[in-house]
Amino acid sequence: MIILKVGGFNDLNTSDAGGKIAFSVFFQGCGKRCPGCHNPELQDPNGGMKIDPNEILSRISKYRKHYEAVVFIGGEPMDQLAALRQLLIGVVGLGLEVWLYTGYEDNEIPEDIACLCSVIVAGEYREDLRTGGFPVSSNQKIIDNRRGQAA
Repeated sequence: MIILKVGGFNDLNTSDAGGKIAFSVFFQGCGKRCPGCHNPELQDPNGGMKIDPNEILSRISKYRKHYEAVVFIGGEPMDQLAALRQLLIGVVGLGLEVWLYTGYEDNEIPEDIACLCSVIVAGEYREDLRTGGFPVSSNQKIIDNRRGQAA
């Protein structure tokens, strides 16, 4: 059984999926620890709560008609690959867009993860490269698989 460590959820996120109404899962734990991190409370891998990814999928499915997308953010979702993979497969099966925010570079994301994502924002947050917009630092790369191209 796969267990996921989460720091919380946002049942009505309109800011992290291009204006779409999204359900967000905040993964707990991040080894990158970027200075100036927006969610430093999610860096500690010992924080948060343990949950079965199927419980999250059930919650999303129950309110599916309200959502256009699901956002995986952190912390660092890629630090819990098995749970992330299970969630991605389930969310894609529900016909929702998937947005993944990761501090990993695009070439470090396993292909089976990348191909399940609609949009990936890849790259560490760099305070010295802060944009004040999207993406939040200029080194980050947006991979938009909805159009099959990188931005």
